[in-house]
Amino acid sequence: MRGILGLLLLCAMVALIPAGGSSRDSRSILLRVSDWETYLRPIAGPNNVGNCLIVYTDGRLRLQLRRQEFFRGKANYSTYEGALSKQDLASLYAILDDGNVRKLPELRLPKLPLASAHFEWFTAEIYREGSVQKVGYSAWEGEPRPSEDDRSAWQDQRVALQPLVQWSRGVKSFDDAAWRQTQNANSVCQP
Repeated sequence: MRGILGLLLLCAMVALIPAGGSSRDSRSILLRVSDWETYLRPIAGPNNVGNCLIVYTDGRLRLQLRRQEFFRGKANYSTYEGALSKQDLASLYAILDDGNVRKLPELRLPKLPLASAHFEWFTAEIYREGSVQKVGYSAWEGEPRPSEDDRSAWQDQRVALQPLVQWSRGVKSFDDAAWRQTQNANSVCQP
């Protein structure tokens, strides 16, 4: 009986080893990006815009677009799914593996509330070997003024993350992503 249990345990452990020698699970998240800009004063376009992007290790992606035209109005959400080409996925991996991005410290968010008529923030959760690197930056006009240390840290993050910001904002224009609109569950960007 012990031998049979041992054999079953061994078989179960072998079954958990990923095929093809890859440690990446196609359902695993590689990256989650949130990119928001909000205006609390009258402007010509939407006053609240947000994009949430999830990229999986196999190149599949989900993009949720949030648009709110009126400050007290309802936000509209549109969700799309697609897949990156091997070249686009390799480009993303190169950005995420860049030394300047890897060495970024943990994101420090500003203290709330912000007395500002305009603010923006970009955050990224980069899923790495058993951990999540949370990076990003905030910017706003008004009070409270960030400390010099915070201002410097956010500027350093903004510079290092610029290739990722450009990549994530440009993903909507990837022709070969084969975008398709999907039912939108709600206002959250979940895997």
